[in-house]
Amino acid sequence: MRRANLILGLIVVAGLAAISGSLALQQAKIEAPIRLIVRGDDMGMTHACNLAVEKCFLNGIMTCVGLIVPAPWFEEAARMAREHPEWGVGVHLALNGEWRDYKWKPVLPYNLVPSLVDEDGFFYPTTEAFLGANPNLDEVDKELRAQMDRAIKRGLNIQYIDTHMDTLNATPELWTVVQKIARDYGFPISGECGEEKSDFLVIYNTPPEKKEEVLADRLRRLGPGLWLLVVHPGLDTPEMRALVDANPEGLPNVAAHRAAEAKALQSKRIKKIIRKRGIELVDYKPFQVK
Repeated sequence: MRRANLILGLIVVAGLAAISGSLALQQAKIEAPIRLIVRGDDMGMTHACNLAVEKCFLNGIMTCVGLIVPAPWFEEAARMAREHPEWGVGVHLALNGEWRDYKWKPVLPYNLVPSLVDEDGFFYPTTEAFLGANPNLDEVDKELRAQMDRAIKRGLNIQYIDTHMDTLNATPELWTVVQKIARDYGFPISGECGEEKSDFLVIYNTPPEKKEEVLADRLRRLGPGLWLLVVHPGLDTPEMRALVDANPEGLPNVAAHRAAEAKALQSKRIKKIIRKRGIELVDYKPFQVK
């Protein structure tokens, strides 16, 4: 009987220890921070994009933005970024210009990178067309470095690099070029800094009228960890309404989608959820190579 009581006691103690450990683990999870990077893309693409980015920094929750160096409105974007050195700025490396009737060329003279452009010297609008032209990897490297150099020359406070569309991670060889550039210039790559690998926060394809609601719901359910929300701010202006994506899967009503994302980032409801949940808004400064 005494031995049975001893065994029973040990079982009870072990059970209590297990419960205590489980509770401690749950408490640790509860107390673990929720950190959120809110990354805007495509600054420099249009004047309306630049104005929307400014609004989302000054009145919203955006923490960083990537600039398209070869895009037509880059110089304005660079000036705005210099005037706001507190903004987290990235170089949005681009080898595509995806819009019908609205195109851009490489930073380098296009005769130096002929495999990256069409017969008129413009970037291809789609990844498929780009890959179909058999891009020379040395030319890819030269053009991307020229984009980095121009951004640095403009006095930008660069924190990170990322890529436009899916072209530069379409093949392992292209992605290797990006990784080498990141190492050589000493900047982290957005998405490669321990962010949660999930499309949980993606609202790109969400209908414009539902973007804020969907974002609010997902922020309420966000768990501990480092999260990345990628957005494409814009304004509903004639300039933006004229844009038509040349990609078959491209979104219609680009202006409405981008304006809705900018509005969601400035929403009082969104900011209240972030404040109430103690979500820490961060940029890429902590991940910079020392």
